[in-house]
Amino acid sequence: MPIVHLRSVDLHYELIGPDEAEPLLLIHGATSTFRSGWRHQIPAFSKHYHLIGPDLRGHGGSNNPADRLDLRQMADDMAELLTHLGYETAHVCGHSGGASTALFLAVRHPERVRTLILVSNNFEKDRVRIGKLDFWNPERIRRDMPQWWRQLQRLHRDPVRLLRWWEEEDAIRPNFQPHELAPVTMPTLLLNGDRDEIIPLEQTIKLYHILPNAQLGVIPGTGHRVHALRPGLFNKLVLDFLARQKHV
Repeated sequence: MPIVHLRSVDLHYELIGPDEAEPLLLIHGATSTFRSGWRHQIPAFSKHYHLIGPDLRGHGGSNNPADRLDLRQMADDMAELLTHLGYETAHVCGHSGGASTALFLAVRHPERVRTLILVSNNFEKDRVRIGKLDFWNPERIRRDMPQWWRQLQRLHRDPVRLLRWWEEEDAIRPNFQPHELAPVTMPTLLLNGDRDEIIPLEQTIKLYHILPNAQLGVIPGTGHRVHALRPGLFNKLVLDFLARQKHV
């Protein structure tokens, strides 16, 4: 499995799908990896697109010399990865923390993002439901969510440190003001479950009203991991959206 040596990080990534197909960058959510996060999408999407699947810094097979996470830096990692692979632009799809990374990518490097798909993400830091849950606490996860803890141990080199990194970054970013989203003019699809236990649906709707070229999809009866809980519907919505852009 290839490792790319970027300026400030070594990223593990995979390339799947026809070489001649349009590139689709898939950015996994916090504490996931490319393979674990997008396992329900890889077979369907790779039939039509050349998938670029990185593990974000500090996740899976990627290191993190900074010993912290910064969504802006993670977005810059994605832009640098595209440059290394020889792609000027790509379709970009991210879930949760990966969607926040994708949104920063679209703000900081809009010329690199052909279309943007944001799944279950916030853009204002005080609009999430994790504060009262002690969400990133490893002791709580060990005790109350043993399945998640086992996955963390299986996927990552240092789960406790990874959780600390996300807790620290989650308290700061993302926290966009509407005017800061002005660069995000590319075709955008916003997807959220109407029963998301982490990101209120109102965040997605508010972002839909801010972005000038956005489409909105609400998946009924579904929580935060819409792509895993309703993969058939999710995959159809994404592939239909991308197919429509070929005729614009």
